[in-house]
Formats: sequence, structure tokens, C-alpha cells
Amino acid sequence: MPFEFLGTFTKSQFDRFAGFVRDQTSLIDGRLVHLKAEKARIGNLAFAFDAGGVPTHVTSDAPTTYVGRLFGVYEALGGDAFFDLQVRSTSQPVFKLKGDEVKNSQVMSNGEVIGTPGLSDAESALLMQQARSWVSDTLSYRRDALERKIRRAIDYADQLQAEINQLQALKAEATVSGALEFVLGGIQQLLSDRQYMAASNDGTKPDPHGKLAYAPFAAYMPGPKRAPGDDFERTLDGPSVPEAGT
Repeated sequence: MPFEFLGTFTKSQFDRFAGFVRDQTSLIDGRLVHLKAEKARIGNLAFAFDAGGVPTHVTSDAPTTYVGRLFGVYEALGGDAFFDLQVRSTSQPVFKLKGDEVKNSQVMSNGEVIGTPGLSDAESALLMQQARSWVSDTLSYRRDALERKIRRAIDYADQLQAEINQLQALKAEATVSGALEFVLGGIQQLLSDRQYMAASNDGTKPDPHGKLAYAPFAAYMPGPKRAPGDDFERTLDGPSVPEAGT
């Protein structure tokens, strides 16, 4: 894969990568138009919950959207969103509430009590299994399949919005955290720092292919009064190559 490196690379490799991603910024506006149109096509389904995690309100987009049509079918087939669906967006995570020094947390943020091993529910489980077995196919195609489609669509809408937010942030000025030039500038600072040798400044010995990027760190730095090293290594001044014949 092109540019398949993370924290260990040479300046020559980074310069090629920086040139590539800067060229790609010309496509951001077009991608934003497409992503926003796709998000409008998918639509959304939003639940409001009270402090105990009980749903109080559900808002669905117009039935012309994909989610709106799915939700309309779900209700037409007898689904009750307040009891059976209760989907959450990424902005409504479920988490364990904080305990204290005396007692561990016992409740999730959606109001559910955290269970313990050993349900002792064999008898009721067997009876419930018998009561439900004859409608399992109906539950599967009238509820489960629709619920999965709705949840996947909402997850997809969340992913679209996350990419929209990322692209909009990348277009910001270089002084804004998260902007492309802000990030590239941070990497340039590391390359300019002699003490940071993971990203090697290979200005004196250009290494555009990164062949020396993973050379071990030098045990000591070569100097005018020290014998030249006979190993491949990374120094404060970039990669060091053994002299010919050593």
C-alpha cells in the first residue's frame, strides 16, 4: 500500500506523502457535496430519553428518506418503537454510571441494572421458548430484519456525518487543531527536532524509499573525534551508513 508507514519514516518519504495529500484537498468540496446528498437520502431517526433512559420522544425524517420508509413499514407491521426499537446515535452512548468508594456501579446510563451471573431462569426460559417458537419466523421477518436495517442505516448516517466533520476540519486554517496543515506542521516540527529520531531527517543522505528508516538507534553519536560507525544506525543528524569496506 502506498505510504504504508506510521511513526517511523524519513523526511523524504514524508515530503512525498505531504505533496500527495495536499493535492487531494482539491477534491474535498466535491466529496462534501456527495456526502451531504447521501446523508439527506438516508435520513435519520432520533430518540429522546429521560434521566432514567426511558424513551420520551421519537423523530423520524420524511417518508421519502430511506430510514423514513423503513420506519413507516416498521410501524405498519405493528412495531412499537418506544419498546422494541430504541436506537441510539453515537452522541447517545450507553455507559456504566460512576460508583463510589463504598459501592460499585449498579446501573447503566440507560437505566438498566447490571446483572450478575446465575439467572436461575430455566423454567421460565423453557416456557417462553415454547410460547415464542411458533411465531419466530414472523418476528424475524416483520421485526428483526427491519430493526437491523434501521440500525445499519443510522450507523451509516453517523459515519457519513463523521466524515463530513473530518473533511470540514481539514479545510480549516493551519492554526486550527485538526486542520491538514496543522497536522503536517506538527510532523515537520518533529522532523526538525534533532532529539526525535523516530522520524529521520535524511537531508544529508536522502532515503526516499525508506530503506534506512528502521535502522537501530545509535548507541552514541558520531563526531569528529570519534571513529566512524561500522553499522547502519539512526543518529541525531539522520541515518548513518557504514563507510565502504567496513
